[in-house]
Amino acid sequence: MALGERLKASRVNKGYSQGDVADHLNISRQSISKWENGNSYPDLDNLVKLSTYYEVSIDELLKENQELKKK
Repeated sequence: MALGERLKASRVNKGYSQGDVADHLNISRQSISKWENGNSYPDLDNLVKLSTYYEVSIDELLKENQELKKK
């Protein structure tokens, strides 16, 4: 699963819309869409904010393999 897919899955899991996330981060909804579609990536500051907002670790957002996360 790519970063964009994990971002989208985390957002949907929390029941947030792209607009909700965009408002929380003070960015455009289009930026959220680009991240989730893999057309661009969040910067480090926004990645930290996303992990806090979604209540997941940065490792969970970045790492593809769950076995790596366990290590």
